[in-house]
Amino acid sequence: MDELTFDADKFREVIADLVPAHQRIQVTSALDLKDPTEADFDRLGTALTGEQANAGFLFLTSTGNSSGNSLWSAIKGEIYDLFCTNSTRYSGERADGLLTIKNTITVIATAVAASFHLALGVVVGAVTLALMCFLKVGRNAWCLVNHPGPMVSA
Repeated sequence: MDELTFDADKFREVIADLVPAHQRIQVTSALDLKDPTEADFDRLGTALTGEQANAGFLFLTSTGNSSGNSLWSAIKGEIYDLFCTNSTRYSGERADGLLTIKNTITVIATAVAASFHLALGVVVGAVTLALMCFLKVGRNAWCLVNHPGPMVSA
């Protein structure tokens, strides 16, 4: 699989093309962060997915999600599965190569949207943020930090 690299200009193009207008300011703001941490991306991602209860003009009218199914965690899980494992789920994409940022976002967003029964536009902004984080942090560090379950020492 060809290595994707972080390219702010390509992300701006993808944001303009794929991300719904009401999410663009939040997603684009991640490009302007100086020395961002994964926590910065987590904060933005959970805000986009509605998993962060912010004080402001939005009043929560239902109980929280008690099922344990976090949309943001699912997005990060798909990125982990694609880039940090050799699972069969994405073997075709790995063999064909994920040539562009746009294609990668579309593949991940489609998988997440389907598993949550959501429209693609609902998740594409958060997927864009998560991929930005992955590419800015770097594969090895991101995979280590996001490893599900206990780490096994070599």
